[in-house]
Amino acid sequence: MIAKVDRGAGRRARVKVGRQESGMTGATVGRWLAWAFSLLLALLSILPILWILVTSFKTFIETQQVPPVWPSFSNWDNYVSQFTGDSSALGPLIRSLIVASATMVVTIVVSVPAAYSLARYRIRRKQDIQFWIISSRMMPLIAAVIPLSALLRFVGLYDTLPGLIVVYVGVNLSFAVWLLTIFFQGVPLDVEQAAHLDGLTRYGVLWHISIPLARSSIFVVAIFTWIFSWNELLNSLVLTTGATETLPVFLSRFASNTQTAFQQMAAVAMVQILPAIVITFLAQKYIVSGLSMGALAGE
Repeated sequence: MIAKVDRGAGRRARVKVGRQESGMTGATVGRWLAWAFSLLLALLSILPILWILVTSFKTFIETQQVPPVWPSFSNWDNYVSQFTGDSSALGPLIRSLIVASATMVVTIVVSVPAAYSLARYRIRRKQDIQFWIISSRMMPLIAAVIPLSALLRFVGLYDTLPGLIVVYVGVNLSFAVWLLTIFFQGVPLDVEQAAHLDGLTRYGVLWHISIPLARSSIFVVAIFTWIFSWNELLNSLVLTTGATETLPVFLSRFASNTQTAFQQMAAVAMVQILPAIVITFLAQKYIVSGLSMGALAGE
Protein backbone atom coordinates (compact mmCIF):
# COMPACT_ATOMS: atom_id res chain seq x y z
CA MET A 1 0.00 0.00 0.00
CA ILE A 2 2.80 2.35 0.91
CA ALA A 3 4.71 1.40 -2.27
CA LYS A 4 1.68 2.22 -4.39
CA VAL A 5 1.39 5.63 -2.76
CA ASP A 6 5.08 6.29 -3.40
CA ARG A 7 4.80 5.30 -7.07
CA GLY A 8 1.74 7.57 -7.51
CA ALA A 9 3.50 10.49 -5.87
CA GLY A 10 6.56 9.96 -8.07
CA ARG A 11 4.40 9.84 -11.19
CA ARG A 12 2.67 13.11 -10.25
CA ALA A 13 6.02 14.74 -9.51
CA ARG A 14 7.37 13.70 -12.94
CA VAL A 15 4.24 15.05 -14.65
CA LYS A 16 4.60 18.35 -12.75
CA VAL A 17 8.27 18.67 -13.68
CA GLY A 18 7.43 17.91 -17.31
CA ARG A 19 4.78 20.61 -17.36
CA GLN A 20 7.20 23.13 -15.84
CA GLU A 21 9.87 22.28 -18.41
CA SER A 22 7.29 22.58 -21.20
CA GLY A 23 6.18 25.96 -19.87
CA MET A 24 9.79 27.16 -19.63
CA THR A 25 10.43 25.99 -23.18
CA GLY A 26 7.35 27.83 -24.45
CA ALA A 27 8.36 31.01 -22.61
CA THR A 28 11.89 30.77 -24.01
CA VAL A 29 10.62 30.35 -27.56
CA GLY A 30 8.25 33.28 -27.12
CA ARG A 31 11.09 35.42 -25.78
CA TRP A 32 13.34 34.54 -28.72
CA LEU A 33 10.54 35.31 -31.19
CA ALA A 34 10.01 38.70 -29.58
CA TRP A 35 13.73 39.45 -29.79
CA ALA A 36 13.84 38.35 -33.43
CA PHE A 37 10.85 40.53 -34.32
CA SER A 38 12.38 43.51 -32.50
CA LEU A 39 15.68 42.98 -34.32
CA LEU A 40 13.86 42.85 -37.66
CA LEU A 41 12.08 46.13 -36.93
CA ALA A 42 15.37 47.72 -35.89
CA LEU A 43 17.07 46.62 -39.11
CA LEU A 44 14.17 47.91 -41.22
CA SER A 45 14.36 51.25 -39.38
CA ILE A 46 18.11 51.66 -39.73
CA LEU A 47 18.41 50.47 -43.34
CA PRO A 48 17.38 53.81 -44.94
CA ILE A 49 19.88 55.66 -42.75
CA LEU A 50 22.67 53.27 -43.77
CA TRP A 51 21.70 53.72 -47.43
CA ILE A 52 21.94 57.52 -47.06
CA LEU A 53 25.30 57.17 -45.30
CA VAL A 54 26.75 54.99 -48.07
CA THR A 55 25.36 57.29 -50.79
CA SER A 56 26.97 60.34 -49.16
CA PHE A 57 30.43 58.91 -49.96
CA LYS A 58 29.66 58.13 -53.60
CA THR A 59 30.37 60.12 -56.73
CA PHE A 60 27.55 61.08 -59.05
CA ILE A 61 28.47 58.29 -61.48
CA GLU A 62 28.42 55.71 -58.68
CA THR A 63 24.91 56.77 -57.66
CA GLN A 64 23.68 55.96 -61.17
CA GLN A 65 25.20 52.49 -61.42
CA VAL A 66 23.01 49.37 -61.33
CA PRO A 67 23.54 47.20 -59.36
CA PRO A 68 24.73 49.59 -56.63
CA VAL A 69 28.45 49.69 -55.88
CA TRP A 70 30.31 50.32 -52.64
CA PRO A 71 32.00 53.73 -52.53
CA SER A 72 35.37 54.73 -51.18
CA PHE A 73 34.71 55.85 -47.60
CA SER A 74 37.73 58.13 -47.75
CA ASN A 75 35.86 60.35 -50.24
CA TRP A 76 34.66 63.33 -48.20
CA ASP A 77 34.24 65.63 -51.21
CA ASN A 78 30.44 65.81 -50.86
CA TYR A 79 30.66 67.00 -47.26
CA VAL A 80 33.43 69.48 -48.02
CA SER A 81 31.65 70.94 -51.04
CA GLN A 82 28.34 71.37 -49.19
CA PHE A 83 29.68 72.89 -45.97
CA THR A 84 32.30 75.27 -47.35
CA GLY A 85 31.89 78.36 -49.49
CA ASP A 86 29.43 81.25 -49.59
CA SER A 87 26.32 79.22 -50.53
CA SER A 88 27.04 76.24 -48.30
CA ALA A 89 24.71 74.43 -45.93
CA LEU A 90 26.58 75.79 -42.90
CA GLY A 91 24.36 78.89 -42.64
CA PRO A 92 21.07 76.92 -42.80
CA LEU A 93 22.54 74.45 -40.29
CA ILE A 94 23.30 77.20 -37.76
CA ARG A 95 19.88 78.79 -38.28
CA SER A 96 18.16 75.44 -37.75
CA LEU A 97 20.06 74.97 -34.49
CA ILE A 98 19.05 78.46 -33.32
CA VAL A 99 15.38 78.06 -34.27
CA ALA A 100 15.02 74.53 -32.83
CA SER A 101 16.77 75.39 -29.55
CA ALA A 102 14.90 78.67 -29.05
CA THR A 103 11.58 76.98 -29.84
CA MET A 104 12.31 74.25 -27.31
CA VAL A 105 13.19 76.71 -24.53
CA VAL A 106 10.18 79.01 -25.09
CA THR A 107 7.78 76.08 -25.43
CA ILE A 108 8.93 74.50 -22.16
CA VAL A 109 8.85 77.82 -20.28
CA VAL A 110 5.26 78.49 -21.38
CA SER A 111 3.88 74.94 -21.30
CA VAL A 112 5.10 73.89 -17.83
CA PRO A 113 2.99 76.39 -15.80
CA ALA A 114 0.05 75.98 -18.19
CA ALA A 115 0.09 72.20 -17.89
CA TYR A 116 0.52 72.34 -14.10
CA SER A 117 -2.51 74.63 -13.82
CA LEU A 118 -4.64 72.24 -15.86
CA ALA A 119 -3.42 69.27 -13.83
CA ARG A 120 -3.89 70.75 -10.34
CA TYR A 121 -6.35 73.66 -10.31
CA ARG A 122 -10.11 73.41 -10.47
CA ILE A 123 -10.94 75.21 -13.70
CA ARG A 124 -14.39 75.55 -15.15
CA ARG A 125 -14.88 73.34 -18.23
CA LYS A 126 -11.33 72.03 -17.90
CA GLN A 127 -11.96 69.04 -20.19
CA ASP A 128 -13.27 71.32 -22.92
CA ILE A 129 -10.16 73.47 -22.63
CA GLN A 130 -7.91 70.42 -22.85
CA PHE A 131 -9.79 69.14 -25.88
CA TRP A 132 -9.54 72.54 -27.56
CA ILE A 133 -5.79 72.61 -26.93
CA ILE A 134 -5.14 69.21 -28.46
CA SER A 135 -7.68 69.73 -31.26
CA SER A 136 -5.59 72.61 -32.58
CA ARG A 137 -2.95 69.98 -33.31
CA MET A 138 -5.41 68.16 -35.58
CA MET A 139 -5.76 71.08 -38.00
CA PRO A 140 -3.77 70.58 -41.23
CA LEU A 141 -0.79 72.89 -41.13
CA ILE A 142 -1.22 73.81 -44.79
CA ALA A 143 -4.56 75.42 -43.90
CA ALA A 144 -2.88 77.89 -41.53
CA VAL A 145 0.40 78.67 -43.25
CA ILE A 146 -1.02 81.30 -45.64
CA PRO A 147 -2.85 83.27 -42.88
CA LEU A 148 0.31 83.01 -40.76
CA SER A 149 2.32 84.43 -43.64
CA ALA A 150 -0.04 87.39 -43.95
CA LEU A 151 0.02 87.96 -40.17
CA LEU A 152 3.83 87.90 -40.02
CA ARG A 153 4.02 90.38 -42.89
CA PHE A 154 1.64 92.68 -41.03
CA VAL A 155 3.72 92.68 -37.81
CA GLY A 156 7.05 92.84 -39.67
CA LEU A 157 8.29 89.36 -38.74
CA TYR A 158 8.05 87.73 -42.16
CA ASP A 159 11.31 86.16 -43.34
CA THR A 160 12.91 86.47 -39.89
CA LEU A 161 14.08 83.89 -37.39
CA PRO A 162 11.98 85.39 -34.52
CA GLY A 163 8.87 85.10 -36.69
CA LEU A 164 9.68 81.47 -37.48
CA ILE A 165 10.29 80.74 -33.79
CA VAL A 166 6.90 82.24 -32.87
CA VAL A 167 5.18 80.00 -35.42
CA TYR A 168 7.07 76.90 -34.25
CA VAL A 169 6.16 77.63 -30.63
CA GLY A 170 2.50 77.94 -31.59
CA VAL A 171 2.63 74.64 -33.46
CA ASN A 172 4.34 72.71 -30.65
CA LEU A 173 2.70 74.35 -27.64
CA SER A 174 -0.54 72.38 -27.81
CA PHE A 175 1.31 69.07 -27.88
CA ALA A 176 3.59 70.10 -25.01
CA VAL A 177 0.75 71.34 -22.76
CA TRP A 178 -1.37 68.25 -23.41
CA LEU A 179 1.48 65.82 -22.69
CA LEU A 180 2.82 67.67 -19.65
CA THR A 181 -0.67 67.81 -18.16
CA ILE A 182 -0.72 64.01 -18.15
CA PHE A 183 2.76 63.90 -16.63
CA PHE A 184 1.96 66.36 -13.83
CA GLN A 185 -1.14 64.33 -12.98
CA GLY A 186 1.26 61.48 -12.25
CA VAL A 187 3.09 63.49 -9.56
CA PRO A 188 1.84 62.28 -6.13
CA LEU A 189 -0.56 64.81 -4.70
CA ASP A 190 0.37 63.84 -1.12
CA VAL A 191 3.91 65.12 -1.66
CA GLU A 192 2.63 68.51 -2.81
CA GLN A 193 0.22 68.73 0.13
CA ALA A 194 3.04 67.96 2.55
CA ALA A 195 5.10 70.74 0.95
CA HIS A 196 2.17 73.13 1.42
CA LEU A 197 2.07 72.22 5.12
CA ASP A 198 5.77 73.02 5.33
CA GLY A 199 5.06 76.55 4.13
CA LEU A 200 5.74 76.43 0.39
CA THR A 201 3.56 78.51 -1.91
CA ARG A 202 2.03 77.21 -5.14
CA TYR A 203 5.01 78.54 -7.09
CA GLY A 204 7.39 77.02 -4.57
CA VAL A 205 5.70 73.64 -4.85
CA LEU A 206 5.88 73.82 -8.64
CA TRP A 207 9.55 74.80 -8.69
CA HIS A 208 10.90 72.70 -5.81
CA ILE A 209 8.61 69.63 -5.89
CA SER A 210 6.64 69.09 -9.09
CA ILE A 211 9.26 70.06 -11.67
CA PRO A 212 12.04 67.94 -10.08
CA LEU A 213 9.71 64.93 -9.84
CA ALA A 214 8.60 65.37 -13.45
CA ARG A 215 11.97 66.40 -14.90
CA SER A 216 12.29 63.21 -16.96
CA SER A 217 8.91 63.86 -18.55
CA ILE A 218 9.75 67.51 -19.16
CA PHE A 219 12.98 66.37 -20.79
CA VAL A 220 10.99 64.06 -23.08
CA VAL A 221 8.73 66.93 -24.18
CA ALA A 222 11.78 69.14 -24.74
CA ILE A 223 13.40 66.48 -26.95
CA PHE A 224 10.24 65.96 -28.99
CA THR A 225 9.80 69.72 -29.42
CA TRP A 226 13.40 70.12 -30.56
CA ILE A 227 13.15 67.26 -33.06
CA PHE A 228 9.81 68.51 -34.44
CA SER A 229 11.29 71.99 -34.95
CA TRP A 230 14.55 70.63 -36.36
CA ASN A 231 12.75 68.59 -39.03
CA GLU A 232 9.94 71.05 -39.87
CA LEU A 233 9.79 72.00 -43.56
CA LEU A 234 6.45 73.51 -44.59
CA ASN A 235 6.46 76.65 -42.42
CA SER A 236 10.10 77.38 -43.15
CA LEU A 237 9.55 76.83 -46.87
CA VAL A 238 6.73 79.40 -47.00
CA LEU A 239 7.81 81.88 -44.32
CA THR A 240 11.51 82.26 -45.20
CA THR A 241 13.70 82.99 -48.21
CA GLY A 242 17.27 82.08 -49.06
CA ALA A 243 18.72 84.49 -46.49
CA THR A 244 16.89 82.90 -43.54
CA GLU A 245 16.08 79.39 -44.76
CA THR A 246 16.68 76.43 -42.47
CA LEU A 247 18.42 73.16 -43.26
CA PRO A 248 15.29 71.20 -44.35
CA VAL A 249 14.51 73.91 -46.92
CA PHE A 250 18.11 73.89 -48.14
CA LEU A 251 17.89 70.12 -48.46
CA SER A 252 14.68 70.29 -50.47
CA ARG A 253 16.34 72.46 -53.13
CA PHE A 254 18.43 69.54 -54.39
CA ALA A 255 15.40 68.06 -56.16
CA SER A 256 15.34 69.00 -59.83
CA ASN A 257 13.43 68.11 -62.99
CA THR A 258 16.66 67.59 -64.90
CA GLN A 259 19.27 66.20 -62.53
CA THR A 260 19.39 65.50 -58.79
CA ALA A 261 22.72 65.32 -57.02
CA PHE A 262 21.85 62.42 -54.75
CA GLN A 263 25.35 62.17 -53.31
CA GLN A 264 25.35 65.79 -52.14
CA MET A 265 21.79 65.53 -50.89
CA ALA A 266 22.76 62.46 -48.88
CA ALA A 267 25.71 64.31 -47.31
CA VAL A 268 23.48 67.16 -46.12
CA ALA A 269 20.80 64.68 -45.02
CA MET A 270 23.30 62.80 -42.84
CA VAL A 271 24.28 66.02 -41.10
CA GLN A 272 20.60 66.76 -40.48
CA ILE A 273 19.90 63.25 -39.17
CA LEU A 274 22.94 63.01 -36.92
CA PRO A 275 21.95 65.47 -34.13
CA ALA A 276 18.55 63.83 -33.64
CA ILE A 277 20.16 60.38 -33.46
CA VAL A 278 22.81 61.50 -30.96
CA ILE A 279 20.33 63.34 -28.71
CA THR A 280 17.87 60.44 -28.73
CA PHE A 281 20.64 57.92 -27.97
CA LEU A 282 22.09 59.93 -25.08
CA ALA A 283 18.66 60.68 -23.60
CA GLN A 284 17.04 57.27 -24.05
CA LYS A 285 17.05 56.65 -20.27
CA TYR A 286 15.06 59.84 -19.67
CA ILE A 287 12.72 59.07 -22.56
CA VAL A 288 11.85 55.64 -21.16
CA SER A 289 11.37 56.89 -17.60
CA GLY A 290 9.37 59.93 -18.75
CA LEU A 291 7.02 57.95 -20.95
CA SER A 292 6.62 55.34 -18.19
CA MET A 293 5.53 58.11 -15.83
CA GLY A 294 2.92 59.20 -18.36
CA ALA A 295 1.68 55.64 -18.72
CA LEU A 296 1.28 55.27 -14.95
CA ALA A 297 -0.59 58.57 -14.80
CA GLY A 298 -3.06 57.38 -17.43
CA GLU A 299 -4.00 54.23 -15.52
